[in-house]
Amino acid sequence: MALIDPHLFYEQALVGNGITHAFGVPDSCLKGLLSYLYATKHVPEHIVTASEGAAVGIAAGYYLSTQKLAVAYMQNSGLANSLNPLQSLAAKEVFGIPILLVIGWRGRPGEHDEPEHLLAGPCTLETLSINGFPYEVMPDTLPEITQVIAGLVKTAKEGHTPVALVVPNHRFAEYRSDGAIQNGANGTAYGALRGTASKICRNPSRVEEWRSAEESLPLSREQAIRCVIKQLGKADVTVSSVGGNSREIYMIRKENGEDLSRSFLSIGAMGHTYPLAYGVQIGHPLGRIFCVEGDGSFLMHVSNIAVLAAEAPSNLVHVVIHNGIHASTGGQGIPIDTNNLLSLAGSLPYKQKFFVDTAEGLFQAFEWAEKSTLIVVVVNQSVKKTLPRPSEHPFELRDAFISSFT
Repeated sequence: MALIDPHLFYEQALVGNGITHAFGVPDSCLKGLLSYLYATKHVPEHIVTASEGAAVGIAAGYYLSTQKLAVAYMQNSGLANSLNPLQSLAAKEVFGIPILLVIGWRGRPGEHDEPEHLLAGPCTLETLSINGFPYEVMPDTLPEITQVIAGLVKTAKEGHTPVALVVPNHRFAEYRSDGAIQNGANGTAYGALRGTASKICRNPSRVEEWRSAEESLPLSREQAIRCVIKQLGKADVTVSSVGGNSREIYMIRKENGEDLSRSFLSIGAMGHTYPLAYGVQIGHPLGRIFCVEGDGSFLMHVSNIAVLAAEAPSNLVHVVIHNGIHASTGGQGIPIDTNNLLSLAGSLPYKQKFFVDTAEGLFQAFEWAEKSTLIVVVVNQSVKKTLPRPSEHPFELRDAFISSFT
């Protein structure tokens, strides 16, 4: 069996089927292909994420603003990490977002492998099948592979579903680049980083902290979200996290007699809101994208934010509403105090960071935001006892949002 040239795989099997972007976590089964991507593709065409779920989130957001499939790649042992956004966001039972999963198959039955793959390996195809995700095992020749991916893309679009290409070990040929020996995490050569390292160190990102001296916090979560909605421009959109944030945006939009075409209400995939918003901005370079999420969602996968914020563009504004509780599940406290949360947020690689607790401070932060921005809004714990839930089917919400980019 001849090994597959990763360059030809990308150009013929992926680009030939309309796929140009790939996001994911490295896997040894895919190392030839990934070496090619590292050497030749850069942000945003290729993004290495901190977890498999973030790759799915970016691919989902990318589809919403472009209506094009992207690859989310991973090892099968990491498939479990991707199931939350796959099941509660991308699945045909929810928003129905087409994605091509490319999954390295360690622990394939009949092949010797390390002990950590002995359970996941035999269950890989069953896991995909149980979740209703169509899949194909990668065939032997490039023409066959190209045809199989064409079929998967067709199935994904017509069935509004993620699909998977499962790649056995030792299928890709080795790729050697003519450039740097090793590339940075998201395709930036180390040589380029060395040239700018001293500049980066001399200009650390500072935090603008505009917090009142009052003991009682003046803003509620709802009031903070109303501030976000008020200052949106015609080309701006919001991407909001599961729970009260999305339900309050829904309520306010309805009160204002506005349609929902400029708000994506992520009713699932807790903790993956920022990757989702990041994917949306790839296809929406002209307007601003406001990622609105709660502190619990922010904490859940902050490692992905640490990776993505370093490469985030100027039109992506991340608003984290900190009330210290999981409000939609009964008011349980989040497991970090305000000072530690702000310390954590201050260490992240956004170009601008603001900590505020008043409407005036929030509006000032919006006015000053010119680069990749984090705004942490510290609010009180006042929330409405009842908030409306979207009555529209998730497909209606998806299609309304997609319409804002067409």
